[in-house]
Amino acid sequence: MLILDQTGLGPYAARDVARVEALAADLRALHQGRIPAAQDLIGAPMIDRWAFVTIPASALMGHVTGHPVLGTREVLTSAVWVAAPDFGFVRTLSRYYRLGRAADATEIGS
Repeated sequence: MLILDQTGLGPYAARDVARVEALAADLRALHQGRIPAAQDLIGAPMIDRWAFVTIPASALMGHVTGHPVLGTREVLTSAVWVAAPDFGFVRTLSRYYRLGRAADATEIGS
């Protein structure tokens, strides 16, 4: 997750943006049926004895209003990519959210 504050997105923002743009380009190519051939992957690292695992990601939990699909209710967002509390928003994988007031410790999960 990137944190946006008054100084910007931080020292690695350009690298992170380039990585996301490369991922988007690869997803577009795969969606269009362009599957990498063995020779395209020759320089890719090899991972052996692999297994799929689930890793935690930052998300927001709270009461949403005006969601285009979920309406008004308690939600758990998709992964947060950019958090900008100083500017009043976050960007998840799916969309922007405007930030209202933060939950206090007694409200989390209720």
